[in-house]
Amino acid sequence: MSSQKSPPDSADDLSMDDLRDEYPSGWRILVQNESVGYILDALMDALPGSEFTKSELATEAGVSRQSVYTHLDLLLVLGVLEPVEDSSPERYRVDSDSELLDLLHQVNGKVNKRLSE
Repeated sequence: MSSQKSPPDSADDLSMDDLRDEYPSGWRILVQNESVGYILDALMDALPGSEFTKSELATEAGVSRQSVYTHLDLLLVLGVLEPVEDSSPERYRVDSDSELLDLLHQVNGKVNKRLSE
């Protein structure tokens, strides 16, 4: 999982794109892997409180199960999913209080409005 870091004092040897890759912004962390975008898109379409197994989420998002496994920790840290206790197989719930999903819905609405003008 990527995390934000502060650039080193001496970054003269790195190009700007190398620096952006090495020290990604929060936005870049969300969009640097296509699968994360597809998963977030599927979570935005889901009703708050919807529950998924990893396989079900993969199907809903149109990504491989491996992609869900790879990015699950990021999705949990971001607070868009929360584990469902005592579930077997493991299930994850769309966090109805997710500030990030709320913000993504706002961005989505603004983009769609601009594109329809």
